[in-house]
Amino acid sequence: MKKTDNKGFSLVELIIVIAIMAVLMAVLAPQFLKYVESSRVQKDESAAEEYRHATEIAMSNETIYKSVGLSDTTTKATVTIPDNGAIAGNTDLIKELKNVCGDTVDFTSSTHAGQTYTITITYDKTEKTIKVTGEFAAPAAP
Repeated sequence: MKKTDNKGFSLVELIIVIAIMAVLMAVLAPQFLKYVESSRVQKDESAAEEYRHATEIAMSNETIYKSVGLSDTTTKATVTIPDNGAIAGNTDLIKELKNVCGDTVDFTSSTHAGQTYTITITYDKTEKTIKVTGEFAAPAAP
């Protein structure tokens, strides 16, 4: 009797390996999707923070500061950065933001998609200081 040398896997062994892989995918896929969404949220917030930080730096330029129009009577100014839309306005600050950060930003996370990032520049007339803050807001209902 000749001895045959089987070097392949049996059908049962292949089915067991496929079943183990299916269980691993069922457990790991939701965690992977959470990780992907978390990284998209961080990317969106980082992009928005880049605009806020660029605004802070730009406000130290006297020409840009004057173009915003802050004074003892006008103590607040805002810049809105819409999702997938161009930053509106023609002040020196807007021009500087477009130069440094770009015309548009694409918020890709489900948390921030479709939202607008608003940068608020507040002038404190008693202390003669400027504060720059930013926040996401859902678009106004039509």
